[in-house]
Amino acid sequence: MTLKKYNTLFFASLLTAVVVSSCKDDDVKPDYASNKATLQQLTDSVSQVYTQSVEGHDLGQYPKQARTTLKQAVDLATQVITGEHTQAEVNNAFANLRRAVVDFTARKIAEVAPENLVAKWLFNGNPMDATANKHDGTLMSGIIGNAANHSDGGVLPVLTTDRFGTANSAYEFANGAYVEVPYAAALNPEILSLSLWINPKESYGDNYIMSLNKWNGFKFQLQSDNFLFLTLKTGSATYDRDSNPGKMVNGAWHHAVVTAGNGQITFYVDGVQVKSESAAGTAFKLVTPVNLAIGQILPKGILNFTDTTSPFYFSNAAFFKGSLDDIRFYNKALSSDEVMRIYNNEKPD
Repeated sequence: MTLKKYNTLFFASLLTAVVVSSCKDDDVKPDYASNKATLQQLTDSVSQVYTQSVEGHDLGQYPKQARTTLKQAVDLATQVITGEHTQAEVNNAFANLRRAVVDFTARKIAEVAPENLVAKWLFNGNPMDATANKHDGTLMSGIIGNAANHSDGGVLPVLTTDRFGTANSAYEFANGAYVEVPYAAALNPEILSLSLWINPKESYGDNYIMSLNKWNGFKFQLQSDNFLFLTLKTGSATYDRDSNPGKMVNGAWHHAVVTAGNGQITFYVDGVQVKSESAAGTAFKLVTPVNLAIGQILPKGILNFTDTTSPFYFSNAAFFKGSLDDIRFYNKALSSDEVMRIYNNEKPD
């Protein structure tokens, strides 16, 4: 036999051996005799959690996306249980479902900084404080015009549709209407944060959102260009700060937060910090108690129309035009993380 013929037979036999060996390897089936009892138990438990959970934006509920993600994890685990899978695949499915449960639990809506929450006016059919602190509001008609030519607007805040499309779950303010909250020292803290949803109807320079004796305490408003604007009196000075470039859009709901404390006034729009400026000192303590006004410059019962030196002199109308909802009042400066958590809890899907 020639060398050439020998080499040809050798390589042919080698190729045949590789092919036969490969076929034998392909015929080896994975071991599907896996124990799925633990995965089944977890899946049943998580399925019950999913069924009993409620979508929404209230405390104890879950965002829609959270339930959808959990359901996907349950469905994948169920496919592993009903199909042919190795023990390693079953173990992976168990680990993935456990991670999904941990993530889901973390997304349960909980109150942000509850120990610092002074008041919460949800406007769900009424102006009552939803906390145990009972800083309940009263619907009031307000004064319009100016000192020389003023009158009572004659209307109260009107229940309206909120940002979720739910009827009677926000208040619309017009013609001087406002919510009056009795004074309490807790509403005049040294450090404060205001969180709320705003839907302005029109732009003008005195669009007052909330006031505690106007610039003699603090006032929160929109300017004519719809920038948020806070005036804060401290022991050091009186500060005027705005949120430029962050602004509201007429006819649209936006989440707004202002914090005042630790030497800074900071503004957030829709969960994002838009501006922060220095403001030394802490909020001034009122010498004479004045009721808190939501949607007006001052409570109408203390207004003075003749004495220009009076701290309660009514020079001209300054009231909110539009809708407000879910107002939170804190006695701390919320962190950016806390602001984002409130926004994520409360934003529309």
